[in-house]
Amino acid sequence: MPWNDKHSFRDCPWCGLRNTRLTVANTDQKFSTRTGTARYWATLGCPGCGGAVALEHSAPQDEDDTVFLAVPKGLEESAAINHVPDDVQQYFMDAIRVLSIGVPDAAVVQLRRTLEAAAAHFQIREKVLMRSIEKLISEGYVTKSFEPALHHIRAVGNVGAHASDERVNQETAERALRFTTQLLRNLFEVPGELQLISAKSGNLVSQRKH
Repeated sequence: MPWNDKHSFRDCPWCGLRNTRLTVANTDQKFSTRTGTARYWATLGCPGCGGAVALEHSAPQDEDDTVFLAVPKGLEESAAINHVPDDVQQYFMDAIRVLSIGVPDAAVVQLRRTLEAAAAHFQIREKVLMRSIEKLISEGYVTKSFEPALHHIRAVGNVGAHASDERVNQETAERALRFTTQLLRNLFEVPGELQLISAKSGNLVSQRKH
């Protein structure tokens, strides 16, 4: 089946322009793996920022018109984290969405809320976020070396939340997003993956005994 132009309607992973029609430069670009398997690609461009996007799609002779892979990934997909509680995830994804459309002030406020919600998941609900950060560290959930990153998230969140001449730029918000992503990986993803490994190991031991 030939390339279907419906795949050109998507969010730009570079500037976050929503549901736009990317300009199709070419399709059915064939590249072979070292084993001789063929892969087909289309190259598209964003009319807003000029960023290029590569889509791996079905072969022209296939009966379907599937897109298997997009490069680069969008912010939401790139920042996907496993085992994050729903309440924390909601604030985190809201931050990514508003950042992708160029509203860094709103994004850092949501990141600050993400940090508050993450602390609350460990029964840390201090009235002042600074105290919650200190407790996360003193109780061993976060290492002392990561403390400046947490205070950065808190500080820029405060700037974003208050009306003043000081504004949060995109670069600062993206840095806060990276810090928050790492925090959530440490607090939830790594322990969650370790639990899965432990459960699988336990099942293997049980099977061997039988």
